[in-house]
Amino acid sequence: MLFVSYASQDRPLIENLLTTLRRNRQQVWWDDELGGGEAWWHAILEQIRRCDVFIVAVSNNSLASKPCQAELRYAEALRRPILPVQIGPIDSLRVTPLAARQILDFRDPSKQNAFRLLSSVQHRQAQVPTLPWPLPPEPQVPFAYLMRLAAVLSRPELSRHQQAELMIELKDRLDDDRHDPAAFRDLTQLLRLLRDRADVTWRIRTEIDSTLASIESPNAGAAVTVPFTQAGMSGPFSAPEPAVTSAVTIPHPVMPAAFSGPQPIPPPPPPPAPPPSPTPSISDRNAKSGRIRRRWIVVGVVGVVASIAAGIGLKVAFPQQNSDRLSGLLVSDSDVNSIMGGDDMRQVESGKGATKHSSWVSTTPQICLATLYPGMDSTYQDSGMQELSWTVIQKRGGPNRAGESNNRFADQDIAVFPPNSDRAAAFVARSADQWKQCARQVATATYLSDNRSYRWDVGDFSGGSTKIFQRFTEVDGNGYACQRVLNAVSDYVIDVKACGPGVTDEASRIVDKIAAGLAQPGVMK
Repeated sequence: MLFVSYASQDRPLIENLLTTLRRNRQQVWWDDELGGGEAWWHAILEQIRRCDVFIVAVSNNSLASKPCQAELRYAEALRRPILPVQIGPIDSLRVTPLAARQILDFRDPSKQNAFRLLSSVQHRQAQVPTLPWPLPPEPQVPFAYLMRLAAVLSRPELSRHQQAELMIELKDRLDDDRHDPAAFRDLTQLLRLLRDRADVTWRIRTEIDSTLASIESPNAGAAVTVPFTQAGMSGPFSAPEPAVTSAVTIPHPVMPAAFSGPQPIPPPPPPPAPPPSPTPSISDRNAKSGRIRRRWIVVGVVGVVASIAAGIGLKVAFPQQNSDRLSGLLVSDSDVNSIMGGDDMRQVESGKGATKHSSWVSTTPQICLATLYPGMDSTYQDSGMQELSWTVIQKRGGPNRAGESNNRFADQDIAVFPPNSDRAAAFVARSADQWKQCARQVATATYLSDNRSYRWDVGDFSGGSTKIFQRFTEVDGNGYACQRVLNAVSDYVIDVKACGPGVTDEASRIVDKIAAGLAQPGVMK
């Protein structure tokens, strides 16, 4: 499969490239129909892991795109063959990651250039290396800092020093991401929200107004100048002082944001605010007005947090959704040993906050991946899951997998979903449909690190609306078996796989113990 990385400002320019490849029976994947968000980004990275050749559609737009550059770096770390193909204008390549590579010019889709393109593709397809093991870390969702800054702005109170630090970072980010209009718009919106806070100092408000006026000036032309001062060093509502400024030049965005990675969605404008008074007032009426104003400012910031989260798929880390707290709900090694009838099982692997990559194992039929393995990214994709913590417990020394040398093995996971959303139960219902499709089949799981395969005879599905069960036995494994249990408890999903000689209900007992911990007073807030 060919992966095409492009800046979607260039969407019309890649049509000839895609058409040429498809006409010659090449399987091509490009980001065309996926929505935004974290699941979107993970789907892009998954396709990069699966591709045989990584094609970079090169232009000034893609060279300036942070998501495109993140995709390229990840493909290089995965040892995917890289094929740069020029589809638009390029000012300079000398300081880009592609400087040392030969670029195929496909701006003219002639027969000769089409032949060169296909020859280059086939040459790289003939020498695809295996994926490295372990896999390199995934690049972060582009523009994830927007969510962090919005979360800081949602605090009820900010000191003048915090306001100054926040404003300086927002202006630095404006300079760094001036080439991406969507990020640019989100950053200017966050500056407005900081300016409109009830507790903002006069000097910071004045400097933000100056910055926004420079950005929004109709006479700014192709570039705008953002004044920069050491703000926030005086108290609230301090008298105006002459400021010596330096300048950061930021090109004025003239095109809609578009790129092959997740995009922040510009948030709606906040409700109209009463004009800020240039001097402090101590009247009861203005004090009351300040309280009212603070309420709508906080609501406005929360709205922006929600809008940015929807656009780039980030999770708001509410206190009750804490990775360490989730991990504390999992069953201890000693209790797992007691349930599993062992004395040498220890934690060998764990994760906090994110799912496991499904790229390290393949299953036949593919639908059985959801049955055989807890916590996979492909299983939780688009489920609304906010956070996942998990541990793998077994005897140390061998590969961390079930079915190896008759080992006792336990994989316990706990996921949290949005409060009062019914998404936990919906995820169990969706998983039930997948498990039923795998029932009464022989499934083969192959580990890509060593090409070892394990065959499992999957039994009947059982369970109800919030708790489901499935058992599978290793073919020719002399009674070695696994039980898998998935249980929705309020806004949580408990997911356990327990394996060993003659396993029957061990996973169910681990699930019940985790559920009992969740039921303790104050745990599910």
